[in-house]
Amino acid sequence: MARPPYLQIPPWLWLIALVGVMLSLATAQQARRDAGDEAMQRLAFSADQVTLRVEERLAAYALILRGASALFDASETVDRGEWRTFVEDLQASALLGNVEGIGFARHVPADRLADYLATVRAEGFTDHAITPSGEREAYGPVHYIEPFSGRNRHALGYDMFAEPIRRAAMERARDTGKATLSGRVELVTEQGEPQPATLMYLPVYRRDMPQANTAERRDALLGWVYMPYRMYDLMAGILDDHDWSDGQPLVLSLHESEGDARGALLYASDSEPAPASTFQQTRHIDIAGQTWRLLFRHRAPGAAADLTAAGWRLAGGLLLTLLLCALIASLQGTRARALAMTQALTRTIRQRETQLERAVSRLRTIAGRIPGVVYEFRLEPGGHSRFPYASDGMRQIYGVAPEQVQDDATPVISAIHPDDRDAVVVSIARSGETLTPWRQEYRVHLPDGRLQWVFGDALPHAEADGAITWYGVITDITERKQAEFALHAAHLETRRFREALDHVGSYIYMKDRDYRYTYANRATLTLFGCDAESLIGSEDAHFFSTDTVARLHALDRRVLAGEQTTEEVVTRDADGNRRVFLEIKTPIRDGEEIVGLLGISSDITLIKEHERQLEYLAHYDALTGLPNRVLLADRLGQAMAHEQRLERSLAVIYLDLDGFKSINDRFGHAAGDHLLVTLAKRLREVVREGDTLSRLGGDEFVAVLVDLPDTRLATPLLRRLLEAAAQPVWYEGQRLEVSASLGVTFYPQAESVEADQLLRQADQAMYQAKLAGKGRYHLFDPEHDRSVRSHHESLERLQQALEKEEFVLHYQPKVNMRSGEVIGVEALVRWAHPECGLLAPGQFLPIIEEHALAEALGEWVIRRALAQAAAWRRAGLELPVSVNMAARQLRQRELPARLAELLAEQPDLPEGSLELEILETSALGDLALISELLEECRRLGVQVSLDDFGTGYSSLTYLKRLPAGTVKIDQSFVRDILGAPEDIKILAGVLGLANAFERQVIAEGVETLDHGQLLLRLGCELGQGYGIARPMPADAIADWCQEWQPPTSWAQQAPLAPGQLPLLVAGVEHRAWCRHLHHLLEADASPLPTPLADSHCHFCDWLALDHNDLPDLDHLAALHREAHALVAALLERDFDGDTAEQHRTLDEACAILLAEIERLLTA
Repeated sequence: MARPPYLQIPPWLWLIALVGVMLSLATAQQARRDAGDEAMQRLAFSADQVTLRVEERLAAYALILRGASALFDASETVDRGEWRTFVEDLQASALLGNVEGIGFARHVPADRLADYLATVRAEGFTDHAITPSGEREAYGPVHYIEPFSGRNRHALGYDMFAEPIRRAAMERARDTGKATLSGRVELVTEQGEPQPATLMYLPVYRRDMPQANTAERRDALLGWVYMPYRMYDLMAGILDDHDWSDGQPLVLSLHESEGDARGALLYASDSEPAPASTFQQTRHIDIAGQTWRLLFRHRAPGAAADLTAAGWRLAGGLLLTLLLCALIASLQGTRARALAMTQALTRTIRQRETQLERAVSRLRTIAGRIPGVVYEFRLEPGGHSRFPYASDGMRQIYGVAPEQVQDDATPVISAIHPDDRDAVVVSIARSGETLTPWRQEYRVHLPDGRLQWVFGDALPHAEADGAITWYGVITDITERKQAEFALHAAHLETRRFREALDHVGSYIYMKDRDYRYTYANRATLTLFGCDAESLIGSEDAHFFSTDTVARLHALDRRVLAGEQTTEEVVTRDADGNRRVFLEIKTPIRDGEEIVGLLGISSDITLIKEHERQLEYLAHYDALTGLPNRVLLADRLGQAMAHEQRLERSLAVIYLDLDGFKSINDRFGHAAGDHLLVTLAKRLREVVREGDTLSRLGGDEFVAVLVDLPDTRLATPLLRRLLEAAAQPVWYEGQRLEVSASLGVTFYPQAESVEADQLLRQADQAMYQAKLAGKGRYHLFDPEHDRSVRSHHESLERLQQALEKEEFVLHYQPKVNMRSGEVIGVEALVRWAHPECGLLAPGQFLPIIEEHALAEALGEWVIRRALAQAAAWRRAGLELPVSVNMAARQLRQRELPARLAELLAEQPDLPEGSLELEILETSALGDLALISELLEECRRLGVQVSLDDFGTGYSSLTYLKRLPAGTVKIDQSFVRDILGAPEDIKILAGVLGLANAFERQVIAEGVETLDHGQLLLRLGCELGQGYGIARPMPADAIADWCQEWQPPTSWAQQAPLAPGQLPLLVAGVEHRAWCRHLHHLLEADASPLPTPLADSHCHFCDWLALDHNDLPDLDHLAALHREAHALVAALLERDFDGDTAEQHRTLDEACAILLAEIERLLTA
């Protein structure tokens, strides 16, 4: 079967495919060789760098040995001290890193061994001996080894001539006069797991002997200076700069070289040997007569070279070959197949391009996410520099865009701080010259003026054209540098603080949790007689007695438990003198943990002594020796507490001398002082032993008499005090006479008083005694004082409350109980007392009733009420507001003018928005004036209502002459109408009177549903009370008005028909009588009241009237008689059967009767 034309492949197409495959393999192989060469170059570079460092380090050590040899040439003798000083100087200069030490081995012929041992033992090494022991022609014992500590001590006396490898190196050094290295040895100082080691020797000759040839050098030999090296420690120090560790891809092994053969292993950087491969580098070091072979291998040779490019080349070549063959083959197919293959090839290329772009984007993203800037920096041979590549971090580090420095690095160099710029340029040049890593910290000025610290780290590479390229990263280290600066400043501040503490006179110290001193200032060290070094770690027992230590430790335990203490500690000094110290101690915390304590101790011995002296002067009068005012206050307070516990009394007597000033003026102050001292003695003899007599100053004395079972017992003592003060006093032949006025008060009193109040009371009473004629006493009246003081304090407090805006207004709605319309609100003042809460008017208004404060408060209420009414009106709520007027405010002639000013403050309010509620009693005295003022207020559009009508001096004159449009019935009449027939009659009369005078009536005290129904029956439709709404804050009124709905029964309640009032009254009385009787029966009261007589029953009176229009009158009368009979039986206890059943029968009878009455009222 013939194949389709497009499947017939000609031979020349196979040839083309074969050539393409071969070219692809050749190209991939070349890329593989290039990658291997590049990896080998990197390995060679690393090998050269490490080899160079090993050579430099060994050369440096050889130079140090030459310096040690020169020490012997420059001195007649070198003793151990000089040798130690020499080595310590080298250690201080950090030249001996990773070296066990520097030693000197003495050349000792066998015939001089005894003398040598005697010399060494004479230096203090009494047990010194040569090891290993044995007889030899010559010895090379270690004579000096420094540092002479730790394991180096084991080397002293060791004969290195006894060990072949060491001996060979020493002899080679002796014969050549040059430094030599030994082969691999194990140091005698090794402890634990040993390391390979080697030693470097340099001969020391006697300076006065010739050294021209080998024989002369052997004769002139004095010994050898040497250095032992533990190879792993040595190589660790050399490779430290390269971060050489087990994590690096290269493995280094160092061997002794014996021709082309590999000798003993001296060092291996990896515990596991690297696999053998051609990918390795070998370096030889010839130094000090030894050849070291350094072998560098890759830990994973197969991964050393990056074969990615080779793979891509092979894949690309094969792909191109395949595509070429496919393209040629497609020429034999149809145009459609060619087009399809072309489209497929295009898609593949685009996918590869997309993948490549994504790879590049990922690399850029990774570089951008690395903190700082990742960059490539190129320095041309001519000095021109640029950044071929830099990540976006260039903007944060230098403030320039990466593209700005691709061709010229000047913007970056210019951004470096001028003080750091030269150092950075020099360090870059040095790194390029030596091809060593560049690491530098420096400052950068950003375009916004900020200064930040950065750290650069890059690795240089030499290019074929002579340029140097660095690949590295620069990071922002500003925070770290700031922390370093802050730490330095903190150390400096701490040092200054300690210096400042040394100039403080107080004793300042610190202790740890074991009570050991960790710090003390200079004053403390002087007190203890020690220095800072000897104090550290000392305890209190070194400086104080056992008792004092116990007290101090008790304080310290409290402080270490978290308490801060301030206490006085009494101790004795070395001379036995009493010393007092004020100890202030506080815990020292490290986070939440207490790690010690800080103590500040001040010597207050002199202060305490002065306090003792001042204590006396502060409590006693210097002239008379009597207690002064301070001590008096203390004793009076104690006496008051004592008497209160024993329920006894004390008296406070304030004594003032009459005529003492004239004595001073006439005879002089000396005479006056003599008089005072003499009278003080006399008065002290009058008072009892437990009493107190004190002088307040001048001619004023106070006596406190205690333990008085009765205040009347003080009277005889008062007379004796007056008599003692009136007795004459002689002074230099002159007769001095005075009298005394006494003021007396007693304790306890009806209300709590303080000691200073008692003194003021006695002082006031003393002045009353002086006003009454002097030479007498006066008793203080606490009741009169308390009344005056309380009223005055209350007025002051209310004035403060008004100034501080402590008063608030609550509002109680007034409604039409039948229609439910809200006709206004009454403003009621409350006192928002900060301590007692919200106070009602009755608790504070009576205090200011006749005071000017009533006017100020009344004006404040009107202003606030008008402002609130205006606010409601702006919110769409029309609510007239009424305020209560005080009598004092009502009698002000300027009342209309003030109201006009207040109304002008709220120009949007219509007339009738304000109503003044006045009491009947407010008009007493000047009815004409008040009527005139109220009439002027009405002309301003202000309404007037007569408040609490019927409770005061009611008169028809008030209704006639006062321009009140509304009468408010007092709640005392309304509250009891459900059980008091008389109140119903009064209420009906008031309603009739108001209607006669064409006044609107509103009832206060509508507290229940029944109150509202009864008022509506009586014809009173306007009401106010708790049954409608309690007084509430202004912000609650709007919601209440929206939600308010009158009870349905109110809207359906019809007024009484004419003539039904007696029936209503009778029914109310009968209901109240039944309720009262029911309560008595339930309480089993005895004796019970007598039955209700017909002559006292309002219902009987009503039945006696003519009711021909009522068809069921007989039935109603029968029900009434039945109720009376049941009540009579219950009251007389004259019935048989169950008492509870009788009660139920009575309740049912009363309920039936009341229901029948209600039916008649609503018919």
